[in-house]
Amino acid sequence: MPTPAGQTGVRVVPEPAEPETVAWISAACAEALPLIQKTWGLPAPAECRIYVMTSWWRFVLRSAPGLWRLAVAAGWPLWAGRARQAWRISAAWTQRYGQHVAIGIKPPRLLEAADRNPSLRVFEAEPEARLKIQHLVCHELTHACAAHLSLPMWLNEGLAAVTVDRCLGKRTIRADSLALVKAFQPKAPPPTYRQLAGLTGEALAYHIVRGYWITHYLDAVRPGLVRQLLTAPRSASALVAEIAGALGLEGERFWTQIDGLVAAHCEPALARR
Repeated sequence: MPTPAGQTGVRVVPEPAEPETVAWISAACAEALPLIQKTWGLPAPAECRIYVMTSWWRFVLRSAPGLWRLAVAAGWPLWAGRARQAWRISAAWTQRYGQHVAIGIKPPRLLEAADRNPSLRVFEAEPEARLKIQHLVCHELTHACAAHLSLPMWLNEGLAAVTVDRCLGKRTIRADSLALVKAFQPKAPPPTYRQLAGLTGEALAYHIVRGYWITHYLDAVRPGLVRQLLTAPRSASALVAEIAGALGLEGERFWTQIDGLVAAHCEPALARR
């Protein structure tokens, strides 16, 4: 299959049983990759394969390159249970094997279960299957392009969600999720991905949307700051220190103050719509 958008590192793997989904994924790549490059200065990954993901175990086995398959097989008892559980609510996955990045996108016929997860009802409804696929591809490609930076969960998810908004030309996170960000307690540093996997309900929803609203806010009040943060790997604490300095906040109080600042800035704009 032709390489999307001329980026030699990214390939959509053919799936004869899902030709329409493959075509939608390829078209989404051609649109998303230049946008990610232009907006954030992030290059396409050197080696990335995108699969139509019809089962979790098939995706893992197909996507693991070379000797990684041996490591995957050896660790199967340790991670298979978590993968099986995540599969029920996940619409897409990004997996990193060293320098190789693999993305799995569920076809529309398998997305219904993920849509029914009440903890993830923070996204605007999207009835059109093609746009659902475009959303997922853009989100996961943003993760793939930023994978070398090892971003903390909140910024990694926030960056991807803001990029999807720009790709689709509309807000894809529900406006009422801002009220959750404002009201949720305690105001503490965000969880890691491993910690996030153990959350449910309101706490899970909060930490999914918190990164989006913070990233949206930062790009609005300090244009160019987010792009600057992506120029080189930084530790999570160094990122917070740089952001706090740009906003005139004390680093140690950043996580207790940022939600209020975000809400104060974003609520008037939402009210005018």
